[in-house]
Amino acid sequence: MKPIFMVTLLMLSQALGLAEESLHLEQYTLAQGPVAIEGVSQNASGITYHAGRDSLFVVLDSPQRVVELNLDGSLKRKINLNKFDDTEGIVWLGENRFAVAEEARGNIVLVEFEPKDGGVSWKKATKLNTEIQVNATNGLEGIAYDPLAKRYFVAREKRSPAVFKIIPPKPESDAAPAAILMSLAGRGLRDISGLHYDAKRKRLLILSHESACVVETNQYGIESSRLLLRGGKSGLNRTIFKAEGIALDNRGRLYVISEPNLLYVFQKTKSQTTDSDSSGSK
Repeated sequence: MKPIFMVTLLMLSQALGLAEESLHLEQYTLAQGPVAIEGVSQNASGITYHAGRDSLFVVLDSPQRVVELNLDGSLKRKINLNKFDDTEGIVWLGENRFAVAEEARGNIVLVEFEPKDGGVSWKKATKLNTEIQVNATNGLEGIAYDPLAKRYFVAREKRSPAVFKIIPPKPESDAAPAAILMSLAGRGLRDISGLHYDAKRKRLLILSHESACVVETNQYGIESSRLLLRGGKSGLNRTIFKAEGIALDNRGRLYVISEPNLLYVFQKTKSQTTDSDSSGSK
């Protein structure tokens, strides 16, 4: 009976995504920043990491634009978003494909950025309307993507902040995307300002600038760790003001941007990483 019990417990822990799969955000500390983002003077609103180019892409909500950055915050190029409106989130989908969230319109706009300066047209882009109740002051504020399940996560910013799973319709269908409320995700936060999904660990990161933290949850929205973004915590001298976007790179480094144009980089200390790895190998 005892071996069967142990196997059952192991399977249950894997299914629920418990501590061994956690990012352990409480072990992260500031490694770099704040760094002023080159080519941006105001309104940095969302960030994503492009593994193929080893770059960061930051979206601005006014003017509607995307800037590609090196990992140190230096500018690579600018991409204009023609006829877009209130762009608050961005996520890399693979190759040169991205999705941009429009806050007040409630749209997920699918675009392709060629590897050069230029722009993209809203009129020519594919739009997924989430049909989530939004307006100009309380709309879609963050977006993330699960490449395995081919679904999105979007956040409603405040006044009942919430995270929704967005399941696109089949290509041949005219139906609207399905929006499923993740009832536990973001509970207790004063607002939600950004999202990132770690497909490898099946973990969702939820950024809140009013609560000054990043919350890690499993795929069901159950919290497993938290990074505090207040002065005196996580290596910060001052609380991060208006944290608007979050991304994780393939080295495990965590990037947070804040309005108007600052970049912060967090990572685990070497001793914590070593202790975590050694404990996991036992």
